[in-house]
Amino acid sequence: FQYYLHRWFGFGKFLKKIPSTPHQNILEIGGGVGTTAELIAEKYPHARILSTDFDEDSIETANHKKHATNITFEQADATRLRFSDNHFDTSFSILTFHHIAEFERALAELVRVTKRGGDVYIMDIPSASFNFTHFRKSVVPGLFTKQDLIQLCEKHGLRITDYGGKYLFSLQGKKV
Repeated sequence: FQYYLHRWFGFGKFLKKIPSTPHQNILEIGGGVGTTAELIAEKYPHARILSTDFDEDSIETANHKKHATNITFEQADATRLRFSDNHFDTSFSILTFHHIAEFERALAELVRVTKRGGDVYIMDIPSASFNFTHFRKSVVPGLFTKQDLIQLCEKHGLRITDYGGKYLFSLQGKKV
């Protein structure tokens, strides 16, 4: 169900809008059990895709599921990535930052490991704009508005293209 929800109503629509640049080396943070990595692999079948998540159980589940052969899963803390500077052609964060208390640090890391001229794709929820119980800091630690995140992206060296969305927004950042 989650795969089809992402494919037809969320991330899949975003993927259709972004360029089909022939990336070779792609990072995804917060990849969970691999649903979004599968969609990335469909768009970029010749790229090496590393999908990471903080939760070891999610990575274990992902590793036991059948996935495209160009996807690898690894447990990682998005605020402390082990990769060298300018390592990946492009990076993705799909519905992840609002789960991270130090989301600005995770954003800075994502930019750091992306090559100059590379793309950083972000889809998230402006959780600071809501008052629902789900969006309390104790449940969803990363509270920000869409504009807050755009400003942080620019602060960390991304030139932003806003693909729209109010409650579920999509951004592309080009590393300068």
